Amino acid sequence: MKQSPLLVALGVATILLATTATPALAQQARPSIFAIETSAAIDETSDLDGNRVRGLTVDAVVSAALGRGFQAIARPFAQRLGSGAWNRQVWMATVRYERHGPVGLRVDAGVIPSPVGLANLTLRPHLNATIAQPSSLFTPLPPLERPGARTVRATLLGAVYPYGVQATVSGIHWDARAAAIDTSPLRTRRIFSPSNPPRFANVVLGGGVTPFVGFRVGASLTHGEWQHGGESPSITEDRRATIVTIESDLAFRYTKLAGEWTRDRIETSTGGRVATGWFVQGQQTLTPRWFVAGRAERMQAPAVFFLGGSQAALEIPLVVRQHLSGLEETIGYRLTPEFTLRAGHRAREGFGRDGYGHTFSVSAVWWRRWM
Repeated sequence: MKQSPLLVALGVATILLATTATPALAQQARPSIFAIETSAAIDETSDLDGNRVRGLTVDAVVSAALGRGFQAIARPFAQRLGSGAWNRQVWMATVRYERHGPVGLRVDAGVIPSPVGLANLTLRPHLNATIAQPSSLFTPLPPLERPGARTVRATLLGAVYPYGVQATVSGIHWDARAAAIDTSPLRTRRIFSPSNPPRFANVVLGGGVTPFVGFRVGASLTHGEWQHGGESPSITEDRRATIVTIESDLAFRYTKLAGEWTRDRIETSTGGRVATGWFVQGQQTLTPRWFVAGRAERMQAPAVFFLGGSQAALEIPLVVRQHLSGLEETIGYRLTPEFTLRAGHRAREGFGRDGYGHTFSVSAVWWRRWM
């Protein structure tokens, strides 16, 4: 019987844990060459009409030191969506080289962490300030091309763990990076999926400054293809896109703040189109166990409709700017350092919608570092 790659990866992680836990405990002064970190979250969301959906997310990060500054890192991931379908992936499988010093160097090659923006950091539940994730990750932008079979839809800045190579250099108050990836940040590719988009060559340049500990401002520029000619009847040639992001995070005392702004310039059959969006989120610790968090977000994008005859030569493109707005509030209780309960409310007005929809969620998040 064919085994799921995710189950195989988790089985390897379990064997590594079983074979290395005892020596690590017996020799605490010597760091283990293996590290395992696991997390899981279950949530239930309902709307004002009583409709309910339940989600489940589990993942693990397994790393092994290879010597001479090299290590191997893998992150198997599984998520049960509200529709009941499962998304089983390996979000990261990279060989990393690190060199410490006045100017540090890190190089990743393989399935690498996203080199673009902050939103992808919320994909691990215990690192997410709220229950839901930023809309920019999974919400499709309004249609940019003529409707038809296999119509390609983009996201503002999708969940991206691409094949590629990335190099980062950093000092005490600055960092800079460059990456070459096989995925446009506008479209998500999954390792185990029968309907992945083609591979696109994209180049990423980014960097940031850290004036003082706890505060950073960064930016990135990504350029490359996002569509291949022939993907759908309306696409006859390759299209490119340029993505610019500006992000910042600030932590002081018991407060954490983060924000991101994104601008996409997207080539289409009727010319260049621009979509923009931002989110701001924060978390405030009230007591050692209680905290509150929230996120505000907004996206703007063109929706292209075609008026006239059925033949392309007779059609007239009509561009309408559409908006998405959202606000989420969450209260959390840390039952133990590893186990957190959350409850929240989310108001969201989607693209082309008139009025906000309201949902209420509860979730339980568990996280543990084993060694």
